[in-house]
Amino acid sequence: AKFLSDCSGSINNVKRVKLILNDDLEVEEACLTNSIANRQTSTGVIERWELQQAQKLSSETNIKHDLEHWHKLNSDLCDITSWLGRVLPELQRLQRIVPSTSIRDIEVNIKKLKEMQRTFKSYKCQMISVNLSSHHFLRAESDELQEALSSANHSWIQACSTLESWERKLHSALMQCQEFHEALHSLLLLLSQAENKLHAVNIYKQSSPQWILLQQRDMLVALQEELYSRQSQVSALQEISSQLLLEATFEESVEAKEKVHVISNKLHLLLRQVAAALCSLQEMLEEADLQAATLTQPSPIRDERTDQTPHRPFVYRVLRAAFPLHLLFLVLLFLVCLVPLSDEDYSCTLSNNFARSFYPMLRYTNGPPPT
Repeated sequence: AKFLSDCSGSINNVKRVKLILNDDLEVEEACLTNSIANRQTSTGVIERWELQQAQKLSSETNIKHDLEHWHKLNSDLCDITSWLGRVLPELQRLQRIVPSTSIRDIEVNIKKLKEMQRTFKSYKCQMISVNLSSHHFLRAESDELQEALSSANHSWIQACSTLESWERKLHSALMQCQEFHEALHSLLLLLSQAENKLHAVNIYKQSSPQWILLQQRDMLVALQEELYSRQSQVSALQEISSQLLLEATFEESVEAKEKVHVISNKLHLLLRQVAAALCSLQEMLEEADLQAATLTQPSPIRDERTDQTPHRPFVYRVLRAAFPLHLLFLVLLFLVCLVPLSDEDYSCTLSNNFARSFYPMLRYTNGPPPT
């Protein structure tokens, strides 16, 4: 019975310990849950603060960009308005002047036209940018900006229309320019004659004498110089055509444009052909000179004498030329000396008495020699 009472007491102790442990575990779980909730709450607060800061920074950046765009828009609009105020009266003045029908005056006006078109092209990009940027700032209260932009657009359209009208007047003046049509006709005739001269030169005939090759070369050189001298005139006509005849629609304008195109192409083709013919002729002349030098090559001694002859003194050359005469005179003098002075030279008086004169010398002192 005592043992059973001890066991029941132990069981009760175990139950009490279990209850204590369960209470501690619940407390720990509650604390853990509260800390997690607090951590999530703090994270959400930080994220909301960062989002507010980012929105504030973005708003400040947008305001700054809007201010920059506003200042740039006003600056560009003032620049365009100022330029249009200068160029529009100038275009109206040029349009009132009747264009000259001289080709030189037309070239001057074309240079002005090209310069103005280049300026219009640069301001065109700026004008498009102003119109695109203005949509962001145009509101009911921005009447001043809207009025300035509308005035700039109206002036721009008027300037473009005036420029196109002046270009049409220059085109009409070019078609009435008699000098322009005469220049086209004379250039076509000149190029046709140059083509005939080039075809007359037969560079493929290998048996031509050297003097003919030299004559052909001189003719081709003169032809090349003449073609080169026409390049500036053709370039000027090309510039006029590219500016005033680029979008030709009338028959006369199309014909003039085609003539300029044909002249330019034929000139460049003839220059290439003449240069090729000159190269071929030069090779043939060099080959002919080499053959002539091989056939008539002088000896080294003769060349040396020829080279030294101009350096000899004048007296030496005179004596050398008179030497045959001196020799002839000496021969004649010798022959004259051989002729006897008189007939007595052949008499017996001058006969040789050699035997008698030497007789005393032939006496024998010791008797005659043995025989």
